[in-house]
Amino acid sequence: MSVEPEEELSFLALLTRQEQLHFRNLTLIRPQLPTNLQLQLIEGLARNLTTPRLLTLIARTPHWLIHGPILQALAENEHTPEAIRRDLEMAVSLFDMMRELDHAPAAEKEERSETVKAIYQQLRPDLKPIVKAQAKQMAKQVQATGTTAELPPLPLAEQDWEALTAPPKAPSQAEESYAPILPRSELLLRAASTHQVEELCALLTDTDAEIRSSALHNPIVTEEILASSLQQSRVSDFFDEVYGEARWYFRDVVRTAIRSAPASPGDLCRKLWISEDLLHRLDQGTRNRADTHRIVSLFSQLDESEYQYITLWAKRSAPNLLRVVKYFYDRLQRRRSSQASGFTAPQAEGRWASLEDRVFGANQATQPDQFLAALMDPDFSVFLVVLENPGLSPKELLASIPSLDQLRAERLANHSSWGENPAVQEALVHNIYLSEHTSLRLLHNLHAPRALLDVLRDPRIPHMEVKNRAQDVLRATYLAMDSQHRILALRSTGGELIRYLPQEVLQDESTLSQLVSDRQLDPSILLRLARNKQTPRNVLAIIAQHPIMMAHPPIMSELLLNPKTPRESAIRIWGLLSESEQQQLLKSPHLPATLRSLA
Repeated sequence: MSVEPEEELSFLALLTRQEQLHFRNLTLIRPQLPTNLQLQLIEGLARNLTTPRLLTLIARTPHWLIHGPILQALAENEHTPEAIRRDLEMAVSLFDMMRELDHAPAAEKEERSETVKAIYQQLRPDLKPIVKAQAKQMAKQVQATGTTAELPPLPLAEQDWEALTAPPKAPSQAEESYAPILPRSELLLRAASTHQVEELCALLTDTDAEIRSSALHNPIVTEEILASSLQQSRVSDFFDEVYGEARWYFRDVVRTAIRSAPASPGDLCRKLWISEDLLHRLDQGTRNRADTHRIVSLFSQLDESEYQYITLWAKRSAPNLLRVVKYFYDRLQRRRSSQASGFTAPQAEGRWASLEDRVFGANQATQPDQFLAALMDPDFSVFLVVLENPGLSPKELLASIPSLDQLRAERLANHSSWGENPAVQEALVHNIYLSEHTSLRLLHNLHAPRALLDVLRDPRIPHMEVKNRAQDVLRATYLAMDSQHRILALRSTGGELIRYLPQEVLQDESTLSQLVSDRQLDPSILLRLARNKQTPRNVLAIIAQHPIMMAHPPIMSELLLNPKTPRESAIRIWGLLSESEQQQLLKSPHLPATLRSLA
């Protein structure tokens, strides 16, 4: 694919840099027959991507979908567009029922065989050849000579990428995920801890100041996420809140986003534009007297709050101009002092502290704000000094880790004492600038299912190998547990282990039966199991009799849409629904034919 068409695609601007690289790789691989390594790459992307457009592109490539792991990964990824995911789930269910058919009781074989035929007829026309090809691979015996696999025709290199990656329309109301309105206290907790980028962006643009503040201090907030939220926000106070955070004040990406955002306050934009113009002219230098007058004029208009940014720029790019910046700052202070009535507020200490003063302060710091300031100091030597301060606690260090650059993150990971701290190691794995080699080394020390799940859920981690290794460790940890510890792990993670370890969890029927027999079980786990098309029939039958089911209509709907639910259980649940609920379900193309005939 040429570069020029790629630059014209409007949706690329909404993707992160890493996602743009994934898109380019997919478009380059798509017109050719993939190798085994490329298939492993596509499977990893299908399982871990959070961008609906890229997942839609994978789902619309038939010669990738004939490889079972890719189709299954798309069906299990909760970010796959709902309409596509429902169809893929039906295909996964079909394969699962075909595998179980040989071992089914004799009394149920005919019924299950009819169900398999009915599911195949309900599949989308473009999915039927893919399912037929996979079914042939399942049934085909391996011969000594071998035969050529039947593949769909390869697509062309140049395509309409906008249309190809556009997710389908939203499904009907009966198929939509039930999203209850959360109380404010729950929203505050989710704002501070969520790992879902879309949810975090929505909370950052919330009208509630406290929710925005909580989301702004979420450790996974990055420049790209904040820049996207600033473009979408319509709350003017949000821009001042971001500008007032030292963590974002010096970031050029954030400052540019504030200037270009539609709802950005005019006075704030003016301050930033003056600084930008001043730095541009200082960088160009003075060629004549008019340039000098313009620079002096800009300095006279410069807001006091912008001097910290100008000073940092001068220190990095033009140290010889530090005296000039300090002269105009002192001039501003003298002017204000002469205009004041004699009662002036004391200036904030440390604004113009020298490097020696900051190093001394880092060595003698005792307060959390002093530690945070030293950890984020522009000079690396201050960071090294504060790491050796005996008063530094993990609390301050964990708060700064998401904002550390690569040099500091690598130095912290190799520190003699902090580098061995389990909490610090866990937080460092989520730092987007940490190298793949260091991330893999730290991952060896993570064994708790919750910590490994956080790695798998974090969309900011750029290294696919880190996520693959985390999944391998999680699989080994789960398989080493006994039945009771597996139940505890499933309950403590809200059933998310089912998404990342579907084969290991769903094939353990005895553990699942004990889990769903608990009358106090979290309904979200029951909902996840009821929806999954690989959940064993006996487990679905137990869920159909669970007392919680009657209080949660979504569980009843998912049981009815699951073709593996036993016919007797499905008919009984159908009779419990009201007429309006039955009519909503009849609109779904995935409702089994047995129930449709009842209506």
